[in-house]
Amino acid sequence: MKLKLTILFSFISLCSIAQSKVLDSLLEVSKNQSGEIFVKTLNEISWEYKNSNIDSAFSYARKSLIVSKKTDSKKSIASSYNSLANCFEAIGKLDSATVYHQKGLDLKLEIGYKLGAADSYNNLGIVYDLKGDFALSLENYFKALKIYEEEKDVPLESLPMVLGNIGIVYKKQKEYDKVLDYYKRALKIYETNNNNFGIVVIKGNIGSVLINTKDFENSIKYSEEAKKLYVKLGYDRYVPYMLNNIAIAKDSLKLYNESQKDYKEAIRLFKKDQNLYELTFAQIGLARSLIKEKRFSEAKVIAKDALKIIQEKGFKEFEIDANKILAIVESEAGNYKQAYKYFEEYAIGKDSLFEDHKTKTIFELETKYETVKKEKEIAQQKEELLKNELEIKNKNFYTVLLGSGFLIFSIISFGLFKRQQHKKREYTNQLALKEAQSYNKLQDQRLRISRDLHDNIGSQLTFIISSIDNLKFLSDSTNEKLQNKLSEINNFASTTISQLRDTIWAMNKNEISFDDLQGRILAFIEKAKLATNNTIIFKFNSTITYELNFSSIKGINIFRVIQEGLNNSIKYANATEISVNITESDSKIIFEISDNGNGFNINTTELGNGLENMQKRIAEINGEILIQSEINKGTVIKITCNKNKTNAL
Repeated sequence: MKLKLTILFSFISLCSIAQSKVLDSLLEVSKNQSGEIFVKTLNEISWEYKNSNIDSAFSYARKSLIVSKKTDSKKSIASSYNSLANCFEAIGKLDSATVYHQKGLDLKLEIGYKLGAADSYNNLGIVYDLKGDFALSLENYFKALKIYEEEKDVPLESLPMVLGNIGIVYKKQKEYDKVLDYYKRALKIYETNNNNFGIVVIKGNIGSVLINTKDFENSIKYSEEAKKLYVKLGYDRYVPYMLNNIAIAKDSLKLYNESQKDYKEAIRLFKKDQNLYELTFAQIGLARSLIKEKRFSEAKVIAKDALKIIQEKGFKEFEIDANKILAIVESEAGNYKQAYKYFEEYAIGKDSLFEDHKTKTIFELETKYETVKKEKEIAQQKEELLKNELEIKNKNFYTVLLGSGFLIFSIISFGLFKRQQHKKREYTNQLALKEAQSYNKLQDQRLRISRDLHDNIGSQLTFIISSIDNLKFLSDSTNEKLQNKLSEINNFASTTISQLRDTIWAMNKNEISFDDLQGRILAFIEKAKLATNNTIIFKFNSTITYELNFSSIKGINIFRVIQEGLNNSIKYANATEISVNITESDSKIIFEISDNGNGFNINTTELGNGLENMQKRIAEINGEILIQSEINKGTVIKITCNKNKTNAL
C-alpha cells in the first residue's frame, strides 16, 4: 500500500496561526505600503488566500510580481516567483510550479542570498516529490539542509521543516526507521521552541507512518488529534489529509462503512480546495475499500474518474495504482482483454517509477550529505585543537611541552585511525565492486542467452513455419495425409515459439511479480477464448490483495503448469466451462484450475507426460500439486506454494 498522507512543509507555511485574523491585518496594513515591504505583504496575503481562495491567491501573487519588478530588487522578485509557484502547486500544475521556483532560486544564487536559496531548494524538493521524482526531491532537500545547518540566524522552523520533508520521501521508499528518525529530530526541535503548528504537522505525519507499521489504533489516535488541532489553528485545508489517514487505518481494521464515510468526506474537501493530487489519492483509497466489499462497479467508476485526472495532471505514482484497480475490476467482470491491458500499463508504470537505480541514487544522496557533514565536523575539531594550542602557549614551558606532546599524539592517533578507516573502506568497496561485477556478468550472460534464443532459434522457427506454409500451398491439396502432417509440424513450431517467448520473458527478470504472472495468465486465457471460438466459458478470479514476488524459475514453473492444465481441459475434457481461481492462506498461495468436463478415474488411469511434468515442475519449487478428477464430473488441479508477502496494495 502506497501512502502519501503526509503534509509537505513549504517554507512560508509556518508563519501564521489564526488565518482570518492575520489576513484581515495584512490587508489593512497593505493599504499604506509601497516598495519591498509592500511586496512582502502581498506575498503573505497570497499565502493566506492559498488555503481558502486560490483565485485571490493568484491575484495577489501576480500583483506582487508586478510591484517587485518596479522596485528592481532581485530578492523581492524571487519571493514573488515563490508565491506564484506555491499557487500553481496548490492546483496541481507542478511543471509551472517547478519553473517559478527555479526562477526564484536562480535569482537568489545570483545575489548570494543563501537562506533564501535554501528555502527554494526545499520548495523544489516538495514539487519533485509530488511529481514522483524522489531522487531530485532528496537532492534539493539535502542542499537546503546543508545551508540551514551551516548558516547563522536561520529561522527556528527551517531546520525541522526540511528534516520532516526528507522523512516523507523515505516513507515512500518504505524505509520507516529512517522516516521516524527524521521525524523525531524535527519534533524535538519544534517542541523545544513551542512551535504548535510544527508539532501538529509532525504528529499527523507520524500517524501516517503508523499505518505502514500496522499500528492502526494509534494511527487513528494521532490523526484525530492532528485533525482537531488543524481546525483550532485555522488550517482547515489540512483536515482532509487527516481524514484520509483515518480512513486508511479504519479500512485496515475492516471498519469499511466508517472508512468509506471518511474517504468521501476527504474527497469532498479536496474537491472544494481544488487539491487534485490528494483528491485522486483519496479516490484510489475509496476504490480499494469498495473492492474489498465486492462492490466492483462502484470501484470502477471512481477509479476511472481518478485515472482521468491522474493522466491529465501527470501524477505518475498514482497512475500505477489506478491501473491495477481497473485491472482487478475488469477481471472480475470477465473482461480479460481489458484487464490484461490495464495489468500491462500497471507493470510498465511500476518499472519506470521505482526502478532500482532511482532508489540507489536516493541512498547515495544521503551518504554524500552525511560524508560532507562529517568532514565539516572534523574540520571544526581541528580548528578547536588549533585554538587550544594558542592558549597553551601562554602557559609555562613544561605545560606547553606536555600539551604539544598530547596534541601531536592526538593528531598521529587520529591520522592512524583515519588511515585504518580508509583501508577498511577500500577493502569493503573492492568486495562490493567484485560482487557487482559478478552480478553484472551473470546478467550479461542471461541477456546474451535470451537474445540468442530470440534472434537465432526464434527466427529459425519462424522460417520453418513460413516454409511449411509455402509447402502446403505448393503441395497436392488432395493429399490429405501430407497436408495433415504439415499442419501438425506447423502447430508444433508455433507452440514452440510461444513457449520460447515465455522462457525469454522469465530469463530477462531477476524475479517475477504476481501482477506480471497474473497478466500472463489473462493473456493466455484471452488467446484460448479466440482459439475455441467462445465455445468454452472461461472464468478467472483472484482475491490476492498483496504484492508478491517469485523467483524467475518459480514464476515460469507455475505459469507452465497452469498453461498445461488449461490446455488439457480445452483439448481432452470436452469442457464447457473452465475456471482459474487464485486464493491465499496465512503463508501459502493457491492456484486452482477446474473444469466441468469428462474427467477420469485417477486411480486406474496412467498419468501422461503432461501431468507428470506438472508434478515435477511443482516439486522443483518445493510446492504441492493435487489432482482430483471424477468421470463426468470434471477435474480440479490445485497448486499450493509458499509466498513472500511484502506490502499491501
